[in-house]
Amino acid sequence: MKKYIKFSIIALSVLFVSCEDKLETFAPGAMTEDVAIQTSADLSYLLNTSYNQLTNRAEAADVSVFTDEVGIGFANGGQGKSTEYIFTMNPGSDLPVSLWTNSYFALARINRVIALADKIAPKDAADAITLKNLKAQALTLRAYAHLLIMSYFSTDLKNDSALAGILADRVFLPEEKTNPRATNGAFYSLIHADLNQAITTFTANPVAFNSVYANIWFAKGLKARAYMYKGDYTNAETFANDVINNSPVKLATQAEYRSLFFSDNQPSTSEVIFKLKRTANQNNQLTNLHNSWVSVRPSAAGSPFYEVSRALHNKVNPGNLSAATLSTTIPDVRGNILIAPSSTVDASYQTSANYLQSDRLIINKHGGVVTGSTTWATTATNANNNDFKIMRVSEMYMIKAEARIAAGDLTGAAAAIKAVRDARYGSAQTAPVYTSAQQAWGGVLDERRIEFAFEGYRYLDLKRLGTLANKGIDRDPADYSSSTVNIPAAAPSNLPLTSFKWTLPIPQNEINVNPGIQQNPGY
Repeated sequence: MKKYIKFSIIALSVLFVSCEDKLETFAPGAMTEDVAIQTSADLSYLLNTSYNQLTNRAEAADVSVFTDEVGIGFANGGQGKSTEYIFTMNPGSDLPVSLWTNSYFALARINRVIALADKIAPKDAADAITLKNLKAQALTLRAYAHLLIMSYFSTDLKNDSALAGILADRVFLPEEKTNPRATNGAFYSLIHADLNQAITTFTANPVAFNSVYANIWFAKGLKARAYMYKGDYTNAETFANDVINNSPVKLATQAEYRSLFFSDNQPSTSEVIFKLKRTANQNNQLTNLHNSWVSVRPSAAGSPFYEVSRALHNKVNPGNLSAATLSTTIPDVRGNILIAPSSTVDASYQTSANYLQSDRLIINKHGGVVTGSTTWATTATNANNNDFKIMRVSEMYMIKAEARIAAGDLTGAAAAIKAVRDARYGSAQTAPVYTSAQQAWGGVLDERRIEFAFEGYRYLDLKRLGTLANKGIDRDPADYSSSTVNIPAAAPSNLPLTSFKWTLPIPQNEINVNPGIQQNPGY
């Protein structure tokens, strides 16, 4: 029987293929596999549809609102006030629907690539390496998609018996209508098997490092991330150390870090292990990262409906320096990245009669750059169309810090945090001093909050580390004052760490078509 790319959640449609410097059209499902895909170039186009499908801003955008990264902006027109910002989460919410749908849509294509890679006859030795590399990329992406699904939809990442999602380890047949959820154990098994095979293939068929394609260091970094989620810190640290010590990717300098989030023109081996490339053809307000928080552009004139939360701002600018001063004075480059120069910082915000208007903390991250500058994003030469950073080398240092805490080595944990701070401050910093494991977990959680703000990490970080650190949602009272932001008075101002909402619901559209699926508790 000839097979078509298919998954139960949605019907297949024609997509565009994202390459680093062009878009190529391809219509998976329009032809049978034996006709449509006969060469490595065909297979590459199909794999590129997977990359394109994974380029989804919902994680960065919705996580920032649902947790504590944003406050209500002065130009807010009602966005989030009755939904994500007050912790509304249901089977029809954007975050679970987007993560589930896009991941499985991508997996439908990824599994095609894996199934076809060994069937295509290579033209020559170089083409044989290309085919093997494409398969290794697909295996790595399959592991990434499964890890993403499990992390959000499993109630307990450390419990092998807890349910994750549907195990998409093959091309599904049209007649398969019932697909039950598999356990975390089954997910971890597939993830590590895929990554092990990918690493072996990458090693035997080396190609030049390029962060816009799944690569051996992304595969090893995913193993570190997966082991961290599982709580297996011995293995997590082994793979994190491998990436830190042996990959070509190093922590960005301050200038490179600015370029990373403004213009994407940092050196190829600076900071980024893997990113999803954005092209000019993909530039529109529905998919650009910055339009998750502003209507036009990341500036006070760009109609921001969300701003940097006061609590997050206070982490990087505790002295309430003016935005103009921040550009030259603040020592931590992450403050430059987070707070736009058009911001108005009100040092007396706590007693302001109109906090919403007097304290304007404009989100700067994922902006564009002024022509000839690599510092501030007031107008965008790249139309604010930044690449989506999926894994950065700083994450490996954070994993190492967690592993050292788990091993009882609080000094080692502090050293890993110091390495990141040294790079972000541009000079050697005093290592933090942790006197207890709880304090150390809290230190890591706080550092990750600053380092990965508006990149989609915060929800999972609180889910994983909140109880260990005795820290949860952290909003300044000003970010939730009904008198200034007009949020319903009865709305909750916090989400307890015991809430079932730290696990996302299975989307309703999956439940409607899949009688074998089981909903998560509480929904």
